[in-house]
Amino acid sequence: MRDRHDLAALRQDPTEWHRRGMTAPAELDRMISERLGAQFSSTARSAFEPSYADFFTAA
Repeated sequence: MRDRHDLAALRQDPTEWHRRGMTAPAELDRMISERLGAQFSSTARSAFEPSYADFFTAA
């Protein structure tokens, strides 16, 4: 059980993501919000969930 707690704590630390060459989820969410607007952030995910119709149009 301690390992799960440790992993959860590490996932919350942006330094651990950077150490492995990745961007932390909170930073990604901030970048997406800045570029696309708040409607596409993870906090708005419950209100808007993308579907195939968002990416494909009828030929």
